[in-house]
Amino acid sequence: MEGTQATFGSYSSPRVAVDAASITGIIDFVSWYNDKPALKFAQPGVPIHQRPDLPLSELVGTEVRVTISEDQYCTQCGEVTNNSPCADCTGEPPHATCVMHPATHCEYKGCPYPDYKQRSCSHTHLVYLAATDRIKVGICRESRVRCRWAEQGASHAIPLARAPNRKAAGIIEKAIGDEWPQRRRHEWYQPMENSVDRLADDALATAALIPEKLQPCYFWDNSDRQDVRDAVVDVPSIEAPALDQRLTTNQYSLSAGESREGRVLGIRGGLLATDSFVANLKGHSSHVVTIETDDPFFEDTDLRVQQNEEEHSQEREQPSEYIPVSKEGAA
Repeated sequence: MEGTQATFGSYSSPRVAVDAASITGIIDFVSWYNDKPALKFAQPGVPIHQRPDLPLSELVGTEVRVTISEDQYCTQCGEVTNNSPCADCTGEPPHATCVMHPATHCEYKGCPYPDYKQRSCSHTHLVYLAATDRIKVGICRESRVRCRWAEQGASHAIPLARAPNRKAAGIIEKAIGDEWPQRRRHEWYQPMENSVDRLADDALATAALIPEKLQPCYFWDNSDRQDVRDAVVDVPSIEAPALDQRLTTNQYSLSAGESREGRVLGIRGGLLATDSFVANLKGHSSHVVTIETDDPFFEDTDLRVQQNEEEHSQEREQPSEYIPVSKEGAA
């Protein structure tokens, strides 16, 4: 990793710069499609399934240098900004207030964004509990909920309800949310103890909080606790053995403007852990990142674009076989 490239001074959004052992781009998010983590780079104007990405699991066991620039670009339009989305892009889906807070701001029948509604909001959504270092409640389109759990870094999760659209799911989420916090620490964390039992107990406890009109959406009405416990999903992460015992929330966290080397131990959610630091890729979305290795495999990004197109097509049709079906059609 000698001769670090001086990429930031000449970086031009939305280009992704690649050579045999280095890749530079704007961080968008970390995807976990098919249980495989991939760093997605922001390229405004390019469909997401046509963008190159970096398969993070291939870095495990590899010495890397990670450099996070202080430079930020709007992940939506590519303009230089201090916050992403920039002021011009704020207020438009997926960052519109009605998308972020559907329970209180969604005007479903009179939606001002009918195309986005058709693509993302009018589909079946699941309300769920996920266990990270604590229990949180969330919502997601049913077709990609397993990806969502992994992207959040959950160790286990369980669906609570199936709602006919994002607004209904948001109402259930808000009714439950006061009891289950929405946010967690963004540093590396050790999964909570007894997460399966906690999720089973909390899933049953949420029944009393769901609004009466939406009670038919709830999965676990009059269910046996063992049946609920058996439905808890084990969410994957990519990690070396005993990683959680070696890393704590006090592990050094790479900040914007810093560069550091280490051997990659694993990936959970949007966190990349090495033996000397943790890089919060999710937390640095919109920043420019350069990742360098001694192994010349970054040149394969064209192949990754082909895989992305296949995955994007499959994701829209993939069934959620692990979701309870005891209330089929209830929503």
